[in-house]
Amino acid sequence: MISLHRILKLRDLEIFHVSRNGRIISYVVIEDTRNPFTEEDKKLDPLCYMDAEDIDAILNVFRISIINDEKLNEEDSDLITSFFSDFVNNTNLTNFIIKEYIQEDLYDYEVNLKFFNKMLKNIGSNYSIEEFDEMNWIYLSQD
Repeated sequence: MISLHRILKLRDLEIFHVSRNGRIISYVVIEDTRNPFTEEDKKLDPLCYMDAEDIDAILNVFRISIINDEKLNEEDSDLITSFFSDFVNNTNLTNFIIKEYIQEDLYDYEVNLKFFNKMLKNIGSNYSIEEFDEMNWIYLSQD
């Protein structure tokens, strides 16, 4: 049985871990970039086949990163990709990109802000989580 746990929720960033039978099989980062596709994004399949007008009309891109310590098998990859694809409402102004990443030392760290920032750096995110007062943690988790 697969279960999903959101371990961090901020305004423009959410981090989940996906478990099967109590064992984490992957981390998933959803980042609201609040920006259009980059030139590099436009080279990705299927964007490279779309009209430039259609691509440029999209003003907000969500990046969904699936992170694991080794390549996921095809069944798990398809399941996670399909599940998280439904998290973003596609409109003519909003779309998303899903990429899979391997971070070999992923499970060697305690889950804390340092761990999150290392994960974000490894996926090429510009997002950095700053230290905040623990009294504010309860408010962040209730957005």
